[in-house]
Amino acid sequence: MKDIRLINILKTFSIEEMKLFGKFVASPYHNSGKSCMPLYKLLQKSFPDFKTGNYSYEAIHKKLYPGRKFNKQVAWNLTSAMEIMAKEFLKQTALRKNRFTAMELTLSEYSSRKLVNNYSQTMGEMDKLLEAGGIDYEYFEKKVRLENYKNDYCFLIDKLQLTGDSRLKSCEYQIMLFLRNTVGGLRDLKILEEYHNFRYDVNIPFEFAKNLKLENIVNYANRNNFEYAYLIEIYYHSLMMLLEPHKAIHLDKFRELYEAHYKKLAKGEQGNMMHWLINYCLYNMELNENKYKKIVFELNQFRLSEGITFFPGELLSKVTYLQILNSAIDINETEWALNFIKEYTPKLLPEIRESMRCMAYAFLYFHTKEYRKVIENLNKVEFIDIRDKLQTRVISAKSYYELGETEALLNIIDSSKHFIVNNPSVSEVVRRHLHNFFKYLQKLVLVKESRDNAEIHVLKNKIGNIKEISGKEWLLEKLTELENRK
Repeated sequence: MKDIRLINILKTFSIEEMKLFGKFVASPYHNSGKSCMPLYKLLQKSFPDFKTGNYSYEAIHKKLYPGRKFNKQVAWNLTSAMEIMAKEFLKQTALRKNRFTAMELTLSEYSSRKLVNNYSQTMGEMDKLLEAGGIDYEYFEKKVRLENYKNDYCFLIDKLQLTGDSRLKSCEYQIMLFLRNTVGGLRDLKILEEYHNFRYDVNIPFEFAKNLKLENIVNYANRNNFEYAYLIEIYYHSLMMLLEPHKAIHLDKFRELYEAHYKKLAKGEQGNMMHWLINYCLYNMELNENKYKKIVFELNQFRLSEGITFFPGELLSKVTYLQILNSAIDINETEWALNFIKEYTPKLLPEIRESMRCMAYAFLYFHTKEYRKVIENLNKVEFIDIRDKLQTRVISAKSYYELGETEALLNIIDSSKHFIVNNPSVSEVVRRHLHNFFKYLQKLVLVKESRDNAEIHVLKNKIGNIKEISGKEWLLEKLTELENRK
């Protein structure tokens, strides 16, 4: 029975939810005349993993109906009835978590029963609920729906002349929703294109954004003190950061507006916009490397101090953890990076903490040129995803080069080339960058042995002219060292 749907649902319950489900099952309102309480008590004995006990239909029938002849249909009917109750319990749980949706459903009942005062009171509660939560990606969608309910209320009280305000606000919120979805959607497409090899022949949202004269709307909103003028301006500069990435003024203005107004946003939206800012700097690092590295570090300091980076429960994502660490290392903030590892590793998910700690120390030790410690820490890393494997291969190869362990280096170059080519999870962009890195690292090893300055110079020029290559700065640095050796 462990494979049936009921058990699979119950496995997802917390201890508190299982207790509440017991009360749910015991309620006459929910059990429709068929008592599932004996089955609940039987299943509760093996909760939460259900690894003990025999829960076949025959075993259940024997335990619940001792002495009676086995009837599979009776056992099946009982488990099916309880499965229906478990699904209903999940529905009720979802409604408790989403108060706005629950209030919407209540409004429909008030409307059909002509409970005008209750309808009006609930709309007020919905308004307060939205404002208390801050602006997120669902905020304007819900505001549109709420204005539609206000419009319906005018029909309920037969005052159609009052619908104008709701209609206007509904249109305003729909525009805000459109802008948010367009910005978010185009940024998601950018990530898919850069890291997941997504390709498209037609991109209507991008073309639409290119021809949208949003600057005029920004000016109009500011002149008229529109409530969300600052947000329209943020969306405008965010779009322009995608359309005109070479114009740093859009980054500077977005950052200024964000830091002035971020407290009006919900936590999730604060994090989203922070990622927009940081990703822009990372994508366009070649425009002004030193400036953007410094900005990324400053943004990371800001979001840590304001608690913007965390998942629910004060947890930090693995990707964000490594990005923040490397932003400090990139500008030689070694002491800050060390303190970050000590303070923020405990905020990672428990199952990845030790691996991420070792990976973090490997990055730090590479920066401080303690290459043996790099290898020691990388050997303790349990790979979590493809990015971890790729990162560790690159830093391992660099460390073996620095240690002068040519045989180990050539082995990792060869295995890495095969890994990159044969792994379908590696995007085409990442594949080209890494393939070029290992290809030219191998050439670096060869010219190091040959000690031919002419070959070194040629190789240096080739690498300097390649755009799609990982570790470019490090490779050029190593070639410069070979040129200058005596």
